[in-house]
Amino acid sequence: MSKYIVESLNQKFEIKKYRVYFNIQQGEQAEAILDSLDRATTGLQTVFGLDEPPSVEIFLYPDLATIERVTQRSMSMGETIRILPEENVIMLAVSHLPKILGEEVVRSLSYLLFNVGVHEREIGIRTYRTPSWLREGICLQVPAKIRPDSKEYLIEGWNACLEAQKAEQLIKPSVMAKSLHLIPDTHRRQLAIHQAFFMVRLLLTNYADKFFKKYATLMAAFEDMEAENAFQQITSFDFEKFFALFKDWVRTTNVWAAISD
Repeated sequence: MSKYIVESLNQKFEIKKYRVYFNIQQGEQAEAILDSLDRATTGLQTVFGLDEPPSVEIFLYPDLATIERVTQRSMSMGETIRILPEENVIMLAVSHLPKILGEEVVRSLSYLLFNVGVHEREIGIRTYRTPSWLREGICLQVPAKIRPDSKEYLIEGWNACLEAQKAEQLIKPSVMAKSLHLIPDTHRRQLAIHQAFFMVRLLLTNYADKFFKKYATLMAAFEDMEAENAFQQITSFDFEKFFALFKDWVRTTNVWAAISD
Protein backbone atom coordinates (compact mmCIF):
# COMPACT_ATOMS: atom_id res chain seq x y z
CA MET A 1 0.00 0.00 0.00
CA SER A 2 1.31 3.43 -0.92
CA LYS A 3 2.59 5.55 1.96
CA TYR A 4 0.62 8.49 0.59
CA ILE A 5 -2.82 6.95 1.01
CA VAL A 6 -4.93 8.68 3.67
CA GLU A 7 -8.25 7.59 5.12
CA SER A 8 -10.35 9.76 2.81
CA LEU A 9 -8.91 8.06 -0.28
CA ASN A 10 -11.09 4.97 -0.16
CA GLN A 11 -11.23 4.14 -3.87
CA LYS A 12 -8.74 3.15 -6.57
CA PHE A 13 -8.99 3.01 -10.36
CA GLU A 14 -6.25 1.37 -12.39
CA ILE A 15 -5.51 0.92 -16.07
CA LYS A 16 -2.21 -0.05 -17.68
CA LYS A 17 0.33 1.30 -15.14
CA TYR A 18 -1.78 4.28 -14.09
CA ARG A 19 -3.31 4.22 -10.60
CA VAL A 20 -5.64 6.88 -9.25
CA TYR A 21 -6.53 7.03 -5.53
CA PHE A 22 -9.58 9.11 -4.65
CA ASN A 23 -12.65 9.54 -2.48
CA ILE A 24 -15.82 7.99 -3.84
CA GLN A 25 -17.26 11.48 -4.36
CA GLN A 26 -14.55 12.18 -6.94
CA GLY A 27 -15.31 9.18 -9.14
CA GLU A 28 -16.11 11.34 -12.16
CA GLN A 29 -12.82 13.22 -11.91
CA ALA A 30 -10.89 9.96 -11.46
CA GLU A 31 -12.50 8.54 -14.59
CA ALA A 32 -11.62 11.69 -16.55
CA ILE A 33 -8.00 11.39 -15.45
CA LEU A 34 -7.70 7.74 -16.44
CA ASP A 35 -9.42 8.34 -19.77
CA SER A 36 -7.00 11.15 -20.62
CA LEU A 37 -3.97 9.11 -19.59
CA ASP A 38 -5.17 6.17 -21.65
CA ARG A 39 -5.61 8.36 -24.75
CA ALA A 40 -2.23 9.97 -24.14
CA THR A 41 -0.25 6.74 -23.84
CA THR A 42 0.85 6.32 -27.45
CA GLY A 43 1.86 9.97 -27.69
CA LEU A 44 3.83 9.83 -24.44
CA GLN A 45 5.70 6.74 -25.58
CA THR A 46 6.53 8.40 -28.90
CA VAL A 47 7.68 11.78 -27.54
CA PHE A 48 9.69 10.35 -24.65
CA GLY A 49 10.97 7.26 -26.46
CA LEU A 50 9.41 4.78 -24.03
CA ASP A 51 9.19 1.07 -24.81
CA GLU A 52 6.11 0.64 -22.64
CA PRO A 53 3.46 2.87 -21.02
CA PRO A 54 4.75 5.01 -18.14
CA SER A 55 3.91 4.19 -14.55
CA VAL A 56 2.39 6.79 -12.23
CA GLU A 57 0.33 7.03 -9.03
CA ILE A 58 -2.11 9.92 -8.79
CA PHE A 59 -3.66 11.07 -5.53
CA LEU A 60 -6.78 13.23 -5.38
CA TYR A 61 -6.60 14.82 -1.93
CA PRO A 62 -9.33 17.07 -0.52
CA ASP A 63 -7.12 20.17 -0.23
CA LEU A 64 -3.61 21.57 -0.45
CA ALA A 65 -3.11 21.21 3.29
CA THR A 66 -3.34 17.43 2.94
CA ILE A 67 -0.65 17.44 0.27
CA GLU A 68 1.57 19.47 2.59
CA ARG A 69 0.91 17.06 5.43
CA VAL A 70 1.63 13.83 3.57
CA THR A 71 4.78 15.20 1.92
CA GLN A 72 5.87 17.20 4.96
CA ARG A 73 6.62 20.19 2.76
CA SER A 74 4.79 23.47 2.24
CA MET A 75 3.36 24.31 -1.16
CA SER A 76 5.35 26.96 -2.99
CA MET A 77 3.71 30.10 -4.38
CA GLY A 78 1.36 29.18 -7.22
CA GLU A 79 1.82 25.43 -6.74
CA THR A 80 -1.44 23.48 -6.92
CA ILE A 81 -0.14 20.17 -8.31
CA ARG A 82 2.77 18.40 -6.62
CA ILE A 83 4.98 16.16 -8.74
CA LEU A 84 7.40 13.72 -7.11
CA PRO A 85 9.50 12.48 -10.06
CA GLU A 86 11.66 10.17 -7.99
CA GLU A 87 8.55 8.28 -6.84
CA ASN A 88 6.39 8.52 -9.99
CA VAL A 89 3.73 10.36 -8.00
CA ILE A 90 1.39 13.24 -8.87
CA MET A 91 -0.79 14.88 -6.20
CA LEU A 92 -3.81 17.10 -6.79
CA ALA A 93 -6.20 18.91 -4.46
CA VAL A 94 -9.94 18.64 -5.14
CA SER A 95 -10.24 22.24 -3.91
CA HIS A 96 -7.87 23.41 -6.68
CA LEU A 97 -8.56 21.15 -9.66
CA PRO A 98 -7.65 22.66 -13.05
CA LYS A 99 -10.45 23.41 -15.51
CA ILE A 100 -9.17 20.94 -18.12
CA LEU A 101 -8.31 18.19 -15.66
CA GLY A 102 -7.16 15.44 -18.00
CA GLU A 103 -4.90 17.72 -20.00
CA GLU A 104 -3.22 19.10 -16.86
CA VAL A 105 -2.60 15.64 -15.44
CA VAL A 106 -1.02 14.51 -18.72
CA ARG A 107 1.10 17.66 -18.71
CA SER A 108 2.20 16.93 -15.15
CA LEU A 109 3.11 13.39 -16.16
CA SER A 110 5.08 14.84 -19.08
CA TYR A 111 7.02 17.05 -16.65
CA LEU A 112 7.69 13.98 -14.53
CA LEU A 113 8.97 11.96 -17.49
CA PHE A 114 11.07 14.88 -18.70
CA ASN A 115 12.68 15.51 -15.30
CA VAL A 116 13.43 11.84 -14.73
CA GLY A 117 14.86 11.30 -18.21
CA VAL A 118 17.05 14.41 -18.21
CA HIS A 119 17.91 14.26 -14.48
CA GLU A 120 16.63 17.82 -14.52
CA ARG A 121 17.30 20.14 -11.63
CA GLU A 122 16.49 23.72 -10.73
CA ILE A 123 19.34 26.20 -11.00
CA GLY A 124 17.23 29.18 -9.89
CA ILE A 125 13.65 30.10 -9.03
CA ARG A 126 11.54 28.23 -11.62
CA THR A 127 14.65 27.98 -13.80
CA TYR A 128 16.09 24.66 -14.93
CA ARG A 129 19.16 23.49 -16.83
CA THR A 130 16.92 23.09 -19.86
CA PRO A 131 15.56 26.40 -21.19
CA SER A 132 11.85 26.80 -20.57
CA TRP A 133 10.86 26.90 -24.24
CA LEU A 134 12.42 23.48 -24.86
CA ARG A 135 11.13 21.87 -21.66
CA GLU A 136 7.63 23.32 -22.02
CA GLY A 137 7.52 22.61 -25.74
CA ILE A 138 8.26 18.93 -25.19
CA CYS A 139 5.86 18.64 -22.27
CA LEU A 140 3.04 20.37 -24.19
CA GLN A 141 3.11 18.02 -27.17
CA VAL A 142 0.76 15.33 -25.89
CA PRO A 143 -1.54 17.47 -23.70
CA ALA A 144 -2.26 19.77 -26.64
CA LYS A 145 -3.23 16.78 -28.77
CA ILE A 146 -5.73 15.31 -26.29
CA ARG A 147 -7.57 18.54 -25.50
CA PRO A 148 -11.27 18.35 -26.40
CA ASP A 149 -10.70 21.48 -28.51
CA SER A 150 -7.30 20.38 -29.82
CA LYS A 151 -7.76 21.36 -33.46
CA GLU A 152 -9.09 24.82 -32.63
CA TYR A 153 -6.37 25.36 -30.01
CA LEU A 154 -3.55 24.38 -32.38
CA ILE A 155 -4.91 26.49 -35.23
CA GLU A 156 -5.17 29.46 -32.87
CA GLY A 157 -1.59 28.88 -31.73
CA TRP A 158 -0.23 28.59 -35.26
CA ASN A 159 -2.03 31.74 -36.37
CA ALA A 160 -0.56 33.59 -33.39
CA CYS A 161 2.93 32.48 -34.41
CA LEU A 162 2.27 33.42 -38.04
CA GLU A 163 1.05 36.90 -37.11
CA ALA A 164 4.06 37.40 -34.85
CA GLN A 165 6.40 36.24 -37.63
CA LYS A 166 4.90 38.72 -40.09
CA ALA A 167 5.31 41.52 -37.55
CA GLU A 168 8.83 40.31 -36.62
CA GLN A 169 7.58 39.75 -33.07
CA LEU A 170 8.48 36.09 -32.54
CA ILE A 171 10.28 35.66 -29.22
CA LYS A 172 13.98 34.82 -29.20
CA PRO A 173 15.03 31.64 -27.35
CA SER A 174 17.19 33.67 -24.96
CA VAL A 175 14.08 35.50 -23.75
CA MET A 176 12.33 32.18 -23.14
CA ALA A 177 15.11 30.57 -21.11
CA LYS A 178 13.39 31.19 -17.76
CA SER A 179 9.87 30.00 -17.03
CA LEU A 180 7.46 31.08 -19.74
CA HIS A 181 4.83 31.48 -17.04
CA LEU A 182 6.80 34.37 -15.54
CA ILE A 183 6.45 36.54 -18.66
CA PRO A 184 4.38 39.44 -17.31
CA ASP A 185 2.49 40.43 -20.47
CA THR A 186 -0.46 38.06 -20.98
CA HIS A 187 -0.36 38.23 -24.78
CA ARG A 188 3.40 37.62 -24.95
CA ARG A 189 3.15 34.83 -22.39
CA GLN A 190 0.52 33.01 -24.46
CA LEU A 191 2.56 33.56 -27.63
CA ALA A 192 5.59 32.07 -25.88
CA ILE A 193 3.59 28.97 -24.97
CA HIS A 194 2.34 28.53 -28.54
CA GLN A 195 5.78 29.22 -29.95
CA ALA A 196 7.46 26.70 -27.63
CA PHE A 197 4.98 24.04 -28.75
CA PHE A 198 5.63 24.65 -32.44
CA MET A 199 9.39 24.98 -32.06
CA VAL A 200 9.39 21.47 -30.64
CA ARG A 201 6.94 20.36 -33.35
CA LEU A 202 9.65 21.34 -35.82
CA LEU A 203 12.20 19.34 -33.84
CA LEU A 204 9.97 16.28 -33.89
CA THR A 205 9.29 16.74 -37.60
CA ASN A 206 13.02 16.60 -38.28
CA TYR A 207 14.09 14.04 -35.68
CA ALA A 208 10.90 12.02 -35.07
CA ASP A 209 11.05 10.20 -31.74
CA LYS A 210 14.84 10.33 -31.41
CA PHE A 211 15.39 13.85 -30.09
CA PHE A 212 14.34 13.43 -26.46
CA LYS A 213 16.17 10.14 -25.95
CA LYS A 214 19.42 11.62 -27.28
CA TYR A 215 18.99 14.85 -25.35
CA ALA A 216 18.13 13.02 -22.13
CA THR A 217 21.09 10.67 -22.52
CA LEU A 218 23.54 13.57 -22.85
CA MET A 219 22.03 15.71 -20.09
CA ALA A 220 21.76 12.81 -17.65
CA ALA A 221 25.28 11.59 -18.32
CA PHE A 222 27.00 14.99 -18.00
CA GLU A 223 25.58 17.06 -15.16
CA ASP A 224 27.65 20.10 -16.14
CA MET A 225 26.69 19.99 -19.80
CA GLU A 226 24.96 23.11 -21.08
CA ALA A 227 21.59 22.43 -22.68
CA GLU A 228 22.62 24.31 -25.81
CA ASN A 229 25.69 22.11 -26.24
CA ALA A 230 23.57 18.96 -26.02
CA PHE A 231 21.07 20.48 -28.44
CA GLN A 232 23.82 21.33 -30.90
CA GLN A 233 25.35 17.86 -30.76
CA ILE A 234 21.98 16.40 -31.78
CA THR A 235 20.77 18.96 -34.30
CA SER A 236 23.97 20.71 -35.51
CA PHE A 237 22.24 24.02 -34.65
CA ASP A 238 22.72 26.35 -31.72
CA PHE A 239 19.54 27.94 -30.37
CA GLU A 240 19.77 31.10 -32.47
CA LYS A 241 20.34 29.21 -35.71
CA PHE A 242 17.45 26.91 -34.87
CA PHE A 243 15.30 29.96 -34.18
CA ALA A 244 16.13 31.25 -37.67
CA LEU A 245 15.10 27.87 -39.08
CA PHE A 246 11.88 28.04 -37.09
CA LYS A 247 11.03 31.51 -38.39
CA ASP A 248 11.48 30.30 -41.95
CA TRP A 249 9.32 27.25 -41.22
CA VAL A 250 6.52 29.43 -39.91
CA ARG A 251 6.77 31.66 -42.99
CA THR A 252 6.62 28.81 -45.51
CA THR A 253 4.33 26.21 -43.86
CA ASN A 254 0.55 26.05 -43.93
CA VAL A 255 -1.45 25.43 -40.79
CA TRP A 256 -2.52 21.88 -41.66
CA ALA A 257 1.06 20.75 -42.23
CA ALA A 258 2.12 22.43 -38.98
CA ILE A 259 -0.49 20.78 -36.75
CA SER A 260 -0.54 17.32 -38.32
CA ASP A 261 1.42 14.41 -36.89
